[in-house]
Amino acid sequence: MELRVEGDGRLDLGDITQEDPALSSDNWQVPWGEYVLSSDGTSGVPAPFPGPLEITGQARVAFFLHYLDPALPLLTPAGPVPLPSPTPRPARLEFVPYEPPD
Repeated sequence: MELRVEGDGRLDLGDITQEDPALSSDNWQVPWGEYVLSSDGTSGVPAPFPGPLEITGQARVAFFLHYLDPALPLLTPAGPVPLPSPTPRPARLEFVPYEPPD
């Protein structure tokens, strides 16, 4: 998943989640394998962990949710974000490694 963020302040990627009606909210999934991307999204570095990102203006991040439900929004500190239709992973993000869950 790739997300653009705008504003000034701190963003803790651990505050992004997706509701799972079958689980209590403390067991909802959070981003995994987070990367902070360049402005054009063609390169990046692993996001700091633990800790928030300092955002000034615009930022791009990429991460995985192992059991994403495309019908449900992401829950973010800025409010719910509806998801667009899924698309194949762009070639420019192949550098972001995916580790499947155990």
